[in-house]
Amino acid sequence: MLKAHLKKQLALAVDMARSWKQHFIDPLLPARALPKPQVINLLANDICNSKCTMCNIWQQKQDVELSPEELYRILTNELFTEVTAVGITGGEPTMREDLPALYDACCRALPKLRGMSIITNAIKQKDVIARITAVAEVLQRHGKSFSIMVSLDGVGEVHDQQRGRPGNFESAMSVINHFRHHTDIPVSIGCTITKQNVWQVDGMLDFLQAEGLYGRFRVAEFIKRLYNDDRTEDIRNFTAEERYHLACFFQRLIQEYETELLYKRTYQSIISLLTGGQRTIGCPYHEKGVVLDSRGTLLYCAPKSAELGSALEGDAMAIFRDNLAERDRIRREHCEDCIHDYHAPATWPEYRRLIDRNLWRLALEHQPWPTHRLPLPGRRRSLRPPGTTKQVFITGWYGTETVGDKAILAAIMQHYRSEFAGEQLHLIISAIYPFVTERTLVELGMEATVIPTYSRDFQTAARESDIVVMGGGPLMEMPALGIPLAAFRYAKQAGKRTVIFGCGLGPLPGQRSLRMAREILRLADEISLRDRPSIEWARALTGREDIRYSGDPAAAYVRSLRPANPPDRQAVLACYLREWSPEYQGEMTDEEFDRTRREFEQKLARAIRTFCEDFQLTPHFYCMHTFTVGGDDRRFYRRFLDEHFAGTDYYLEAHPSSVDQIVGAMTTASYNLCMRFHSVLFAHTLGANFFAIDYTGGGKIKGFLQDHQSLHRMVDLRAVAAADDFSFQQMLEDV
Repeated sequence: MLKAHLKKQLALAVDMARSWKQHFIDPLLPARALPKPQVINLLANDICNSKCTMCNIWQQKQDVELSPEELYRILTNELFTEVTAVGITGGEPTMREDLPALYDACCRALPKLRGMSIITNAIKQKDVIARITAVAEVLQRHGKSFSIMVSLDGVGEVHDQQRGRPGNFESAMSVINHFRHHTDIPVSIGCTITKQNVWQVDGMLDFLQAEGLYGRFRVAEFIKRLYNDDRTEDIRNFTAEERYHLACFFQRLIQEYETELLYKRTYQSIISLLTGGQRTIGCPYHEKGVVLDSRGTLLYCAPKSAELGSALEGDAMAIFRDNLAERDRIRREHCEDCIHDYHAPATWPEYRRLIDRNLWRLALEHQPWPTHRLPLPGRRRSLRPPGTTKQVFITGWYGTETVGDKAILAAIMQHYRSEFAGEQLHLIISAIYPFVTERTLVELGMEATVIPTYSRDFQTAARESDIVVMGGGPLMEMPALGIPLAAFRYAKQAGKRTVIFGCGLGPLPGQRSLRMAREILRLADEISLRDRPSIEWARALTGREDIRYSGDPAAAYVRSLRPANPPDRQAVLACYLREWSPEYQGEMTDEEFDRTRREFEQKLARAIRTFCEDFQLTPHFYCMHTFTVGGDDRRFYRRFLDEHFAGTDYYLEAHPSSVDQIVGAMTTASYNLCMRFHSVLFAHTLGANFFAIDYTGGGKIKGFLQDHQSLHRMVDLRAVAAADDFSFQQMLEDV
């Protein structure tokens, strides 16, 4: 174990040294000293039998194509002596009958070649299988590795419509299943995201996970070799909501699907571009890649490079090195905004950002040690705009917020805008995933500055703000409990006011987390807690008698949205359900938990269908959370509805949910079925007709309803699972 760890750390140090050299030394080297390409993107042809929405190659007519002999002659040039990998694409490469001979030419010409790959649309499945099988035999004979990527942009008609070929999904799956079940050739899926399939990508990922398939996702880009400059309606033409949705999707890929750091970094870069930032990763075509098209022409990269010259007619090495001004132009004009999924080792700026973030995370989360006193990286800058008379810094678990958390944040912001109504107020919010909170502010129609939690700005905000607020949520055992503790410590060093605003307390099973919570309470100048058990516990921990009861802050904001005149009720049962996750397993065995969950879902679905049939309602399903951290409710719904509502008329809201949307749905529905805590709070606050399902086994849902004399509206999840004939009609008598 230790040996493997040391080996990993040594490899990291070597790669950091490489990135430092690449960043600081390589730009100073003369052209003859620059590295030769190690990767070739070889375009086998310039025609295609698909009609993709993001590409115009299919409009091309077949013309000159490199023969295998011509390819061999080009690749024996000195430029290619360091090449280790070749990826053959098109067009559609399997349309070439001599495709195996192209692979053979590469194997014979390139002395350091290790492996090759192919990307195919798999439209003509028999031809594709035959050609790729022959290619695999060539690679095996030469002792080189080989892999296949099949284009698949969605499930069923979603893929067929994007590719412009009915039946392509079935043919692609036939090719995929042939090679993964009858050969040992690695097969992966490539999914391209456009305006057309943007809302189906989560379903596509569900499909890949269910099938045990590995895929990589990319956002369509304007690429010269695809002749797609006119495809402006389909390529990178996303609305703000679609960009946010995709950012959440790529975060899901990072959190729960992709395992390779190389591709996770690419996805993080895509998130940056989708949310208004720049490309954060390098590109192999900055130094170690080259494109060779089907006519023998060299390019620095496929998306933006001009043609450099013909390697059939001239010296490839001279062409490559005499046109470096074009590569510099591409980097200067296009690379920062390029979303194409070229994967590359980490650059020196990437390592610097990673080191900075990890050091700040270490400092903030490893409390109660005095890590807040350590010298830490990052440029100091004031966050206080000129003319500001009051600055409030709100911290907590933001950047992963549910709809309920959005309402809490809105209530806190409203409170301080009211308190400082005559002041020039500046609000700052720290967020673990800033793009999530930035979207929340857009939905709320409120203004604030969002800063990354793990950054120098966090320390600056805590020290220079007039008030530092731990805003909502529980003070409970988790690594992030150090965040409010560090904020309060920084604030107290600077003599600033600290506030705990509407939080809960616990669970705190460990002594370390208990000490941290006690210290947060001790450092707070003002404390308001959302429930009375938390108040009693906080008083016992601190001896303080000045702790106030606030209730959940979300209630105040939701109350302000309650319509003065109740709207007309629609014939709808609005459902706010969630996955019953293993964290609520308690002392049940895995088998008992799985059985209880299956029985609960079956009986819940039957009760919903029966209730809707009896009262002539349509079930509508809404999400209180649509981010992978904390459990995206849409993922549960897709499985639950496929299993239990096939052939039933229902509505699923697949878009991210806002507070206004949920309030509107609740106030217009005939009945509401609530499961997540804040859906219960919303429904009660709005005076809506509702039933509640307690999935926590007597936690805060039960406590809230008990405090508001509404326990008759609640049923325990386990009781639903155990009942022979559960129905909501039975509960109506009490409601």
